[in-house]
Amino acid sequence: MSKRTVITLATQAMLLCIIGLLLSGAKGFLIKSTKLDSVTNITHVTANILGEEKAISLPHSFHNLAPRTPVTITTKITPKSHDVIYVKSVYSPAKIYANDTLIYEFGDLDNYPDFMVDPATEVYMISLGNLNKEVTLRMEFLSPVARDVLTIHPVIMGDVKAVFGDRTAALGMPFIFSSMQLIIGGLLILTSVFVLIFERRGIMFFWLGLFSVATGAWAFGECNFTGILFKNPTLLYLLAFMGLFTFPIPLLYFAESAIGFKNKKPVRYMAVFMTMASSVALLLQLLGVVQLSKSMYLFHILVPITLCALFGIMVYECIRYHDIGAKRFVFPMGVLALSALLEVCNYKIKFTYMFASLFQMGILFFIVCTGITGGLYIRDVIQLKSQQRELAFEMNLMEVQVEEQKKHNLIMVEHAEKLKQQRHDLRHQLTVINELADTDHEKLKEYIDSLIETIPPSQKSYCDNTAVNAIVSRFASICEQSGIECSINLTVPEHNEQITDSSLCVIFGNLLENAVEACQRMTEGHRFIRLNSTLQYDILTITMDNSFDGKVTEENGKFRSRKREDFGIGLSSVQSVARKGQGDTRFERDGLVFLSSVYLRI
Repeated sequence: MSKRTVITLATQAMLLCIIGLLLSGAKGFLIKSTKLDSVTNITHVTANILGEEKAISLPHSFHNLAPRTPVTITTKITPKSHDVIYVKSVYSPAKIYANDTLIYEFGDLDNYPDFMVDPATEVYMISLGNLNKEVTLRMEFLSPVARDVLTIHPVIMGDVKAVFGDRTAALGMPFIFSSMQLIIGGLLILTSVFVLIFERRGIMFFWLGLFSVATGAWAFGECNFTGILFKNPTLLYLLAFMGLFTFPIPLLYFAESAIGFKNKKPVRYMAVFMTMASSVALLLQLLGVVQLSKSMYLFHILVPITLCALFGIMVYECIRYHDIGAKRFVFPMGVLALSALLEVCNYKIKFTYMFASLFQMGILFFIVCTGITGGLYIRDVIQLKSQQRELAFEMNLMEVQVEEQKKHNLIMVEHAEKLKQQRHDLRHQLTVINELADTDHEKLKEYIDSLIETIPPSQKSYCDNTAVNAIVSRFASICEQSGIECSINLTVPEHNEQITDSSLCVIFGNLLENAVEACQRMTEGHRFIRLNSTLQYDILTITMDNSFDGKVTEENGKFRSRKREDFGIGLSSVQSVARKGQGDTRFERDGLVFLSSVYLRI
């Protein structure tokens, strides 16, 4: 299956998921809009503000209130046995009474830190006890200090399972979204640790994971369903707003690491600006000057602008420079920017009942789509680098083969020069013999005897393969000159189609060269080389034992060179040739003896 097919199928799957989620949202809307038999939505209440009473319908927002203005909400309810009520307080302290008995208190001054002027949004399911009669429910709110709007939400009444089921239907989808983002973000960060071992651009997975964690923290902290499960409203408040303020930062760094921008300054400047803006917002919150819930309105402008600007830069890179990285990620970035704009419109038009749901779907689409695309991209990069390493090794191997061929040619040249010299000498010698044959037979005999003594012995034949024999003869001569005991017993065919003579020279040449150098470094002890090879069932087996000084550095099965600060390429070349011949190698030490074994099919 091609890369393009995989991406297309992944995109179609994501679109199907979005359609499914929209249908789920529509189902939740129907459940919310329809009054269930098992729960009661208490919406018609009486409000008392500074002694003035009026009937209102919840949800209701009171505007232009002075800080800590008391607002009292009263209504009559008739709970069944063991019913509970679901109450929500938004940045305002509140006390809940049933028949003048205090049953719960929101936002007690001792329950939230000093750097928060107002308590965080809190939801709670309050038990009414075993009541089966009409009860006067009174809720006393104090308006927020940081803003002049007090919003009071409907009260939901029913048994625990019914209320929990109602909240799950209405709020479960954002909770699932946020949980998925947190899990995906954690997995992406872990993935980046492993990918970075092979490819430095794996850092894109770290930034994408951090983006997913930040957006997940925002949605997780903002979701009221989370407030039902985790009773720490201050922590959820900080998670929600800091996730919202900071998630563009890792997104910008993700884009920088994933795309080869010709001009990186705009993206970096935006990242620095958003970092400074979120840091200032947090500092003002900690100092109690400006609450995060207030600075949120600025980020409702900054975040969409940042996303649209990043999308615009990607489009420019695609059109102007035909950047492949920009082409890979421009579509999911466009979906993300569009979902942010739609969410801004949703705050005004309200075409879906769940705020931030459209943007959350866009975020999830972006994370999954870019994760798949980035994964395919990293896979291709790693494969390309692996091919480059193999090509580099093949080139090094070819260089070694050429070098061995040069050594073989040098031996042939030396033999040719000796033969030329011998021919030149032979002409003079024949002239002398011709003269002595006519004058003095006794001197002729003495001269011929002296010539016989000067004739060098013929080159010893170690095997039928001429090239291998030349290489082995050369190193055998070096061993004789260096006083190294050399025992050689070889069976190598003269010619075969499976492996070239140059490849065989790589094996024998590197093994003998390393062995000779190891013996020459020895300052004491018996120096020896024992080289043997056998051929059986088309398998050529080569073994060599040589003495050495015992100094060797091995790391992960590789031996470091004594000639340079790196791993030796000689033994690696031998291993590569053997594996190409459907064989393998083994190198190990046994005290002061180095053992080499090679086998391959020929």
